[in-house]
Amino acid sequence: MTDKIAVLITCFNRKEMTINCIKSLAETNKDIDFRFVVTDDNSSDGTKEALTKLPYKIKLIDGDGSLFWNGGMRKSIAYALSNVDKFDYALLVNDDVAFYPGTINQMVHRIKTSGADVVVGATCDEDGKMTYGGVLKTSKHLAKFKPMEPGNDDMQCDTFNCNAVLLKSEVFKEAGNFDSKYTHAMGDYDYGFRLRKLGYTVVSSTNFVGHCEANAIEGTWLDPKLPRKERLKLKEGPKGLPKKDYYHFVRKNYGLLPAIYHSLTPYIRILIKK
Repeated sequence: MTDKIAVLITCFNRKEMTINCIKSLAETNKDIDFRFVVTDDNSSDGTKEALTKLPYKIKLIDGDGSLFWNGGMRKSIAYALSNVDKFDYALLVNDDVAFYPGTINQMVHRIKTSGADVVVGATCDEDGKMTYGGVLKTSKHLAKFKPMEPGNDDMQCDTFNCNAVLLKSEVFKEAGNFDSKYTHAMGDYDYGFRLRKLGYTVVSSTNFVGHCEANAIEGTWLDPKLPRKERLKLKEGPKGLPKKDYYHFVRKNYGLLPAIYHSLTPYIRILIKK
């Protein structure tokens, strides 16, 4: 029996990357029936037009240009939730991943043989160093994390980066949509915490599932070479670490005192040029 997988993506002005991501899935996992759900957030580089020419099952959803990652994913997830009985698994994907051949088959096999409910696909850069995937907490009381390297053991992830996350359809249905409080970042970490709170087993892939370069810190609020005023502006921008979003994340998952602490530490970091 052919496995049906709903692949949920959002994109904006990364035409070549988006197309390559979809092709790397569809062309190297031929025995899987992929149903792509892609929210295009009003791209101006011809992404939407290029997607319509692909020979795959693609549901295109339009955005107005203000969705950012969390908003775009919410639209794709909402559509999939309304059609959840039509597929066996949901695969949440970031379009900057170029998948290696056969890796989705491997993730499906891991779910079927390990008893896991969710498998997080780990990605690496061109040097083979892990970039995204499963995440482990390093503190019970503070929002501090470290990456979980892919492997054969059954240690559970505490949460994850949502670059490649495969869920059973019934798990996806119960988990629901991303929290609408987030603009661009932290929606995936929050979603991972939710899955664990619901009692689901979340494990890493046994190998790297694809290539994905880590986001550079140069030119972002984390760049210590930038002036403090510019860093502060970037931090509060939608792609930075907006105080409302971050406070909500920590307050929701750790409590009031950690939320106050973490609300202050980014400003101290900027102040001391760290």
